[in-house]
Amino acid sequence: MTETSGSWLSRVLREPLVHFLALGAVLFAGIAFANHLKRPVVRIDAQEIEQLATYWELQSQRPPTRAELSALIQERVDEELLAREAIRLGLDRDDMIVRRRLAQKMAFASEDIAAIPEPDEKTLQAYYDAHRDRYATPGRVAMRHLFFSRDRTGATPQAAAAEALTRLEAGGTAPSDPSLLPLTYADVAEADLDRDYGPQFAAAVHGAAEGAWIGPVPSAYGLHLVRVERRLPPVIPPLAQVRDDVRAAWLAERRQEENGAFRASLRKRYKVEIAGLPE
Repeated sequence: MTETSGSWLSRVLREPLVHFLALGAVLFAGIAFANHLKRPVVRIDAQEIEQLATYWELQSQRPPTRAELSALIQERVDEELLAREAIRLGLDRDDMIVRRRLAQKMAFASEDIAAIPEPDEKTLQAYYDAHRDRYATPGRVAMRHLFFSRDRTGATPQAAAAEALTRLEAGGTAPSDPSLLPLTYADVAEADLDRDYGPQFAAAVHGAAEGAWIGPVPSAYGLHLVRVERRLPPVIPPLAQVRDDVRAAWLAERRQEENGAFRASLRKRYKVEIAGLPE
């Protein structure tokens, strides 16, 4: 190196701008390295790997191979990276499906957080006494009926039913067409009659006086003459027989109250503004 070039290099190195640029480069490299060390960590623990393998086995009916498990793990990592990047870019905002899913998860989480004490016997008894009608078995009837099929041969169902009713009211007997359903019931609920014969038939039985033939009553199958022999009142079981149902209902109501209180507390923490409505 000549003396002239050496002196030129010395002058350049003594320039403040050179010092500033060198210091900036060092700081930039240091910051970049620090940011590299501070990168968010995506960690897939052993429990999650086991869950991936278990799910695969349930779907495929065999354990995954090493290559398949590695692919599952990489797919899970990609999913986490994409999800985090979507959140970083704000893609989760204004998305009804994402919002609804997050709200559901928060609702489930709040239910888990809210510890509801186990009700004692006195509490259950008080709740049962206040809601006793919920656990009553419905009233039932003992009845019989004559059936006149809409597909019958000979006299029409209307004519056959009218003739039979005249005989019955005179104290006689009358024949019935064959029926796939019973012609006599020792105790049947109105809900069952509604299911099997239709609402019009069940309503007629509900309004019938005991011991008298009524009809013709239509159903999906044809016409019927009906006689209610006796009515069996609703039965209210003791608490011991329905204790599990009462406990479940009590816990459900307490949980609903806790959820309502949690939502009310959220409304106090946030200011809600709705377009078109005064604040």
